[in-house]
Amino acid sequence: MQGMALAIQHCTLPIVVQSDSSVALAALAGEHLSSSAYGHLVAEIRHLMDDRVFIPSKIKREQNRVADRLALYSRTESITAVWLARGPPCVEDLLLLDCSPIHME
Repeated sequence: MQGMALAIQHCTLPIVVQSDSSVALAALAGEHLSSSAYGHLVAEIRHLMDDRVFIPSKIKREQNRVADRLALYSRTESITAVWLARGPPCVEDLLLLDCSPIHME
């Protein structure tokens, strides 16, 4: 959610939301989860999406290595950080492996 808010602040282009979870993408599309334990988070994310073009994109779990490494980094270092224009050194080796080109029409 914080990542989406930062993307809105720093970019005027449509924002591509990639996830390896079909359930999460379906929830953002309004299909379910609103009455679940995560309903409040889904509602907040949908609110962020109201004023911008968001493009949901399903990716394979194997394409989510950067997110996994960043989550591990956050847990082991006990910090939250933001990198603008360049990723942190801990994911440099994974960036090209996870890269999936998006063609905007």
